[in-house]
Amino acid sequence: MKKLILLLVILLVLGGGAAAVWWYFLKPKDETAQAEEPPPPPPVLTQIDLPLVSISVINGNKSAQRIDFLITVVFDDPEKEKKVEERMPRLFDAVNTELHGILPRKMVEQGGFQRSYLEERLTKAVAEKLGKGVVNKIYIKDMQVYK
Repeated sequence: MKKLILLLVILLVLGGGAAAVWWYFLKPKDETAQAEEPPPPPPVLTQIDLPLVSISVINGNKSAQRIDFLITVVFDDPEKEKKVEERMPRLFDAVNTELHGILPRKMVEQGGFQRSYLEERLTKAVAEKLGKGVVNKIYIKDMQVYK
């Protein structure tokens, strides 16, 4: 009787293992399952180069420093680029105003500004002015400080 029970337990374990192998490895895939959709194509990025933006830092009624920026505005949709080209003065004004607000005299004298921080702030300022999602990113291509 013990041998019969032991034989049944062994057969049950082997049968369970064989069923698991078939279920996970040998089972045919469902034809009714939906085929995976290919990922959407990446967006087509376009860009506009703004004219030279020059910011003067005033100290005691004199221009202490001048900072020149070459800025690129990147779009993820060509139609958004066309909309912004129509409103270019608003974009330029938003960038100019934000740069004047970010770069106070103390910050410039202490050298406490970073390019990535300026890019983030400019992107947020333009999004507030032109609408969220219109501009993908703003990059500062070049930044020159003149004393």
